[in-house]
Amino acid sequence: MDYAAPQADPISGSIGASVGALVVDTDDGTDTATMYNVNGKLNYRFSPSWNGQFDARFNGLSADGETISVFGGGVHIFKRDPSAYAVGGFLSYDWLDINDAGSDISSYRFGPEFQIYNGNVTYYGQAFWGQFMSDEGGLDNLDTWGVRGEVRYFHAENLRFEGDLGYTEISGDGSSASIFTAGLEAEKRFDSSPFSVWGRYQFDHVDVGDVDAGGSTHTFLVGFRAAFGSRTLLDEDRNGATMETPSNSLFGL
Repeated sequence: MDYAAPQADPISGSIGASVGALVVDTDDGTDTATMYNVNGKLNYRFSPSWNGQFDARFNGLSADGETISVFGGGVHIFKRDPSAYAVGGFLSYDWLDINDAGSDISSYRFGPEFQIYNGNVTYYGQAFWGQFMSDEGGLDNLDTWGVRGEVRYFHAENLRFEGDLGYTEISGDGSSASIFTAGLEAEKRFDSSPFSVWGRYQFDHVDVGDVDAGGSTHTFLVGFRAAFGSRTLLDEDRNGATMETPSNSLFGL
């Protein structure tokens, strides 16, 4: 499938929501939490080649009466040729709240990103650096960095399959932890409609080397999206708000 870029709308984006389960597997046993998300994206093409994308999101997790809420946003600035590539960078910031107690924990991250377009396949790469910060007593700032790669395959203009791999390292106060991530995703947009449904499975392995601890998680999500300013999933991929903000923790912070 060769992609011939149509005259895209200068403003496009989407809003969506998802729900699912996080299964945590450690030496002490298995626990399950409920996950939920609401997000929005807006892409503005302010010149024939240059774009600005703006993200907003809320991620939530609840288990056994405990809750974690993450409120975040990000901006991407990039140059794009819809028939060949996109290259630029991003900056994001997130706030975390535990049990609605007003916890003062936040994180930022920034880095370069690129996409390569080859017919009905998109190759996507990112790297990032950042910090976790806290004003809570006894908690130090933590440094973090990571890389991720993604391949999107469009079986049809409104049917997308995706696979991604990522690695994140978090360090501070003489200790460190690493997270290896692998994910699979599929999305179907209904023809002649702005609405789509999607599903995702994600595996994370956490290794806390200094204390010889760790574990694995399995995330299962289903979601719904409504897009505007694009005609198909493939059109949205090459012209719209399809940059992503990488997470540096298991629940989106």
